[in-house]
Amino acid sequence: MTSNSARRASIALGIFMAIVLIAGAIIPIFTQNQTTTTETTPPTEAPIPTFPPPPSNLTEITFDKVYLHPTGIFSIGQPDGWEASEPNKGATIAQVNLVNNEALAVVDSYVEDAGGAIQPEELSGRFTREVINASWARFNQWEEANRVFDPATQRLQIDFNITLTRQQYVARQYVWTDGRWIYVVRVLAPENATEMLRYLLDGFAASFTPNTFFQGTPLDWTAHYDSAANTVIRYPSEWQVTDSALGGPTSIASSNGVQLRLTNAAGTTVNDEDAARAFAESLRAGLTVSSVNAVEHGGVPGFAVAYTFSTVDGEGQSGLAVLLNGTDGALHVADLRFPAANIDLNAIAPDAAAETAAEATAEAPALDVTDAAQIDIYRDLARVMNTFVTVQPIPLANVEVTPTVVPTVAAPVEATAEATVEAAAEATAESAAEAEATPEATPEATEAS
Repeated sequence: MTSNSARRASIALGIFMAIVLIAGAIIPIFTQNQTTTTETTPPTEAPIPTFPPPPSNLTEITFDKVYLHPTGIFSIGQPDGWEASEPNKGATIAQVNLVNNEALAVVDSYVEDAGGAIQPEELSGRFTREVINASWARFNQWEEANRVFDPATQRLQIDFNITLTRQQYVARQYVWTDGRWIYVVRVLAPENATEMLRYLLDGFAASFTPNTFFQGTPLDWTAHYDSAANTVIRYPSEWQVTDSALGGPTSIASSNGVQLRLTNAAGTTVNDEDAARAFAESLRAGLTVSSVNAVEHGGVPGFAVAYTFSTVDGEGQSGLAVLLNGTDGALHVADLRFPAANIDLNAIAPDAAAETAAEATAEAPALDVTDAAQIDIYRDLARVMNTFVTVQPIPLANVEVTPTVVPTVAAPVEATAEATVEAAAEATAESAAEAEATPEATPEATEAS
């Protein structure tokens, strides 16, 4: 019985396997000409972000408050709601972007040293397609819409159409020169805000103020502005402010032993060389005056007193004190001392061998009076002292300079400032001027700390 059951089970299994094999061979024959339709869902296209409406009352945007570049080379109006991104500087350029995150607008402004005499009619030739292409490198697409030179204003105007992340922007830049420095102001705005663009550009350009008194000094030097004493002095970037008080003494030092001290003596004036000599001798016991020169810095008269002295260890030191009679009734003093004996900075022309001097100071070698090459170092020191000047009060916007701009991101379907700011801020003046610009994040240069 058991044997019969096993036999029947084997036969049933064989029949089942035969049916499976036959079906596997026959079914494809009947279905080979049939089309199988697979339903696919098309991808949802992302909406194109929309721009915010431009301001309805442009006259509310004013330029009476200003941003002073950390180099002291120029200032520009800074309306409410505009923040300064990380400023840049190089041997031949000083640049900054101001950003308005709500309006998605960016202004790029810079000063470039032409390296020699230049005529306004030559400006257009400097802005080749290669140069401009580099300045818009972080945008998806750009095209130059118009270029015209106005003989009346001696100013070059260039218009652009810009694409960034499927959004359309417009930009216009003004370029002009004083024959030595080249000035550029460019505004980028959404395509629905052309009236705002024109208003902003005219306002920023009108407020742009270059400090031409500093021509002949490296553009990458740092400036110290005391907003209480209204004095400015420029010095190599490797020098550091070691202590400072608004309207009070400020100390600046280099790594190779140079010491610069800024002070103000209220109710004091020096009207002749004898008075200047006496004041300098009061700065330090044992000081010997080497020479006294009458000077005029930025239209303000004063005296430059060169002197020597010895430290308690008997090491020879030299110095130069610039004394300026301020219109505020105070005597403004810049006193520089350095470790070298019997060096009269009054006898050194500060405007000679500029390139060599800049190189030497940047490397900060030890001062050595026995080395003839040190004359370049001394010349640089003379140039520093030649930048000491009193100025009219600067109405600073007092907005902190930040290393980077991180705008607030709006709703996903609206345009945001992040991409616009990043693209505009990182690819403008440096490439346009072919400068080796480096970030400058020293808010102390725009206001006394």
